[in-house]
Amino acid sequence: MLKSLTYTFLLALSLVVVNSCQEVIDLELPPNEAELVIEAYLTDLDFFIPEQDLDCSGIITIPKSEIELAAGLAAQFPIDSIENVTDYFPFNKVILTSTSDYFSNAAPPPVSNAVVQLFKNNILAETLIEDPSIPGTYRFTHDPEVGASYHLEIEALDNFYETDPQIYNSVPPLLGVNAVYNSNFIQDSCAYYLGIDTYEKPGLGDHYRWMFYINNEYVDSPFFISVFDDAQIDGLCLFEFDVYGNELDLGDTIVVFQVRTNEGYSNFINSLRNQTAFVGGPFDTPPAPIRGNLKNVTTGKEAFGYFVAGGVSANAGFVPNEIPAEGCGI
Repeated sequence: MLKSLTYTFLLALSLVVVNSCQEVIDLELPPNEAELVIEAYLTDLDFFIPEQDLDCSGIITIPKSEIELAAGLAAQFPIDSIENVTDYFPFNKVILTSTSDYFSNAAPPPVSNAVVQLFKNNILAETLIEDPSIPGTYRFTHDPEVGASYHLEIEALDNFYETDPQIYNSVPPLLGVNAVYNSNFIQDSCAYYLGIDTYEKPGLGDHYRWMFYINNEYVDSPFFISVFDDAQIDGLCLFEFDVYGNELDLGDTIVVFQVRTNEGYSNFINSLRNQTAFVGGPFDTPPAPIRGNLKNVTTGKEAFGYFVAGGVSANAGFVPNEIPAEGCGI
């Protein structure tokens, strides 16, 4: 009995000590000096079409005529149609914002009245005009050329900025967007999953990003940032290839954008994903600077964000309203 009372007393005393040690500490950080942040995609419907019939790793061969027909259909997709029905559409724009104080909960402030110039092979191609209805958004009108080098020069926030050169490459067309009824990773349930039809350009070193709109809403979760290089799929034909990885609901409509990027952009977007999606766990990525390709020439320091140039293809599909009678085989 005495031992039990002693244990109870010590437990109560420890709780008092722990509670008495709590103290609210207000951190006073110096005001942040605003720095420029860029998000920019120079894109167009520029497709990679093979010079001959496509050999899909010796398994099947797709005639070039069929590829050209399918690519022609993919080129009819109204890429800009999503802009009118969603709150996020980054293509063929330069979006400029600035950093804000660490504890600020407000949206990043847009940077208006900047001078934004696009250079092609180091020659001025156009001076972008700010969209009067969207502060901080400057629109491309230039028709990019496959194989050309592009960079941006920007005057904003009383500083001069420049991006690294980007080679504009064509993209394989996105030939189909499908809903595939399949089992999950651990084979214990079935659901509809996204599957795209496309092919990969032969030759290592190609990089891609996919962006998704479900029921006209952009999928902005960092868990579903989807980038890929061709190390494992070089030159392959891809049928019902799942680049999304999440279950789809019955009746969903899906729009997928397939963008040709590069290694620098892949590293940038992977760092962004790792430091926003995987936080709080003991094995998560520790905070580190996310390196973009925008430099503050005036100060010699790195600014933030990325300008990427590359072809784009888009396509749409839908999820049936019913589960197939045959199930998914488990």
